[in-house]
Amino acid sequence: MLRILNSQSRQKEEFKPLNAGRVTMYTCGPTVYDSLHLGHARAAITPDVVRRYLEYKGYNVRFVMNFTDVDDKIIKRSIAEKTPYREITSRYIDEFHRLMLSLNVKPADVYPRATDHIDSMIEIVARLIDKKHAYAASDGDVYFDTATYARYGALSGRKLEEEEAGHSGRISQDRMAVKKNSGDFVLWKLNKNDKPEMAAGGDLVPRWPSPWGEGRPGWHLECSAMSRLYLGVPFDIHGGGQDLLFPHHEDEKAQTECAYHEELGDKDSVRYWVHNAFITVDGEKMAKSFRDAEGKPNVKWLREMIWPEGSYDPMAIRMLMLSSHYRSPLEAERQLFDEAVARLERIYNTIEALERVNAAGVAAPNRVEIAQFEAAMDDDFNTAGALGVVFDLVSHANQELAKNVLTPEQIAAALATIRLMLSVLGLRPHRAKAASAGDSEQLVELLMQARLEARTAKQYQLGDKIRNGIKALGYEVEDLPGGKWVVMKK
Repeated sequence: MLRILNSQSRQKEEFKPLNAGRVTMYTCGPTVYDSLHLGHARAAITPDVVRRYLEYKGYNVRFVMNFTDVDDKIIKRSIAEKTPYREITSRYIDEFHRLMLSLNVKPADVYPRATDHIDSMIEIVARLIDKKHAYAASDGDVYFDTATYARYGALSGRKLEEEEAGHSGRISQDRMAVKKNSGDFVLWKLNKNDKPEMAAGGDLVPRWPSPWGEGRPGWHLECSAMSRLYLGVPFDIHGGGQDLLFPHHEDEKAQTECAYHEELGDKDSVRYWVHNAFITVDGEKMAKSFRDAEGKPNVKWLREMIWPEGSYDPMAIRMLMLSSHYRSPLEAERQLFDEAVARLERIYNTIEALERVNAAGVAAPNRVEIAQFEAAMDDDFNTAGALGVVFDLVSHANQELAKNVLTPEQIAAALATIRLMLSVLGLRPHRAKAASAGDSEQLVELLMQARLEARTAKQYQLGDKIRNGIKALGYEVEDLPGGKWVVMKK
């Protein structure tokens, strides 16, 4: 029986999807104004493992991950680089897809962008105003009235007065003066020309017409609009980093449940909230905004760590993430990276040793080890415990191989068991090499597998981008009838 620690109840609950055999799942993707760091990797790998395990359990999972492509940080970067904001966001969305491919993160069924759903967000704001849950302030911005929602704080456990106290220390007095309650949050921002960055206009500052004036949506609004559009309300699982629990998810929950009360009644908009803990550096959360005593950010850029730029196999990064429970903080220490590399090597060495002596071909996995693996994963996706089962089997196989006492059937079964467990965890079962100009065949093979997954998920645009990447490596892809293909060196 699968049990999930629900962030809202702060208890482990038996997993019962809204519809038998089907799971609807949404997770907050990155704000695409800069490169990804290790924290983003954990925020992507966590829901990927959840999804993989649910699919392994037989569920049909519909998975949506959004891109926040309208945000003050994006605007600042656009103005600083004198580059249209859409070029900025497309650059980092493309990088996201490349890095997720390396980490073996399965493509989402949908990757909606906030800027493609402005009309849906305007509709939500209008509904909230009509229902007296929102108001246009004297400065022209539209705010959600937190005092009208009695359940505000149910997700994060924070009371409204605590939330107001927190806001009062972060928000300017001018903003505080126009709001009914200090904890009210913005739904629609006018592009005010008294700010230099707003006056820039053009392609540098996104703006859309609305009944309340030309502007852009508040951050929290996009997830309410896109999750309902692609999954409906309520839906089963909402994921994201622990830092999004408050205020982002608290505010998202409030506006969704107030805007769509007729559809929800007294039900929550989300059945299970799942939040992964931070990656930390010297005890501090890894974040682009954090600066150490020398003014340097404490981030470890993902692209600089993994092949081809960095020195780590992407699967070692994934191994590191899986070696700790997703709700436990993970310190980005060199020792832990090296341990992840060593653990991955140990698995690959065992697989290769078993393959060398495998004479029985394919066999069914061992039931005992699979049951132990499932027991760990059923306990709130305990990947650390699941890896423990993998390594117990690896140790046993090595010992028995050294004694030369394994039958062909036992060898084949051990191989099948290890491969199955690695597949559920998203760890590739074969050793890879860093790609170089003279050694690209293996990379092309991985890219073609990713293209197949993208096309199966009807992510045709992503599939085309992967094909273009293969072409850039000097290969041509010819699609054949029946879903087959031929890859040829140009």
